[in-house]
Amino acid sequence: KEADRDVIMQASKMMGDCMEDNGVVQLFGLDHGIAFAMELGYRAGGLMPFHKMQTVDLVMKGIISEDEFNKKDFNDDVNMAHKLFDAYNIDDHDMYIMVSFAGNEPIIVEAALIAKAKGQKVIAVINKKLSDKSEVKHSSGKKLADIADLVIDNLADENDAVLDVDKTHKMCQLATINGNVIAQMITAETYNYLTSQGKD
Repeated sequence: KEADRDVIMQASKMMGDCMEDNGVVQLFGLDHGIAFAMELGYRAGGLMPFHKMQTVDLVMKGIISEDEFNKKDFNDDVNMAHKLFDAYNIDDHDMYIMVSFAGNEPIIVEAALIAKAKGQKVIAVINKKLSDKSEVKHSSGKKLADIADLVIDNLADENDAVLDVDKTHKMCQLATINGNVIAQMITAETYNYLTSQGKD
């Protein structure tokens, strides 16, 4: 709440301005970052102008095969980012929240580059400590944090295991819980920003 307060306020203004401009906030999460997108998209007590960009839609729409989707190195294939963008009707007024724990997977870096090439805003939700230590995998030499307009730090432990039950192994992850809290903070502050501007 304290560490991310300022950037969440900035993110909320950015999102509110997008919504006021008839834009949609496109949500793209990788792996357990998908839970972040689910937390914002079409939930009771939430805001409407959200859309989830889901890699599984490439299979559902018949764009790629299930075997292609289940490849171990799927997140390393930058072409999949282009296929994902082509699968949806994305408007120039839209913006993005992209969620990845390490923030270095080529598919999400490519997605951010596509968005920025269109002049659109990108908010990244990552684990900064892990991202800083992670290898660069994209040919541009960049990670998600290098491209995004704003970076929100998930602040979970680097290995995402926190509970030491028997003093031998840590277990139980925190990233999804922190992500959900961030998502709800953004929702509340976006609503607060819009209503403070006299918007319905």
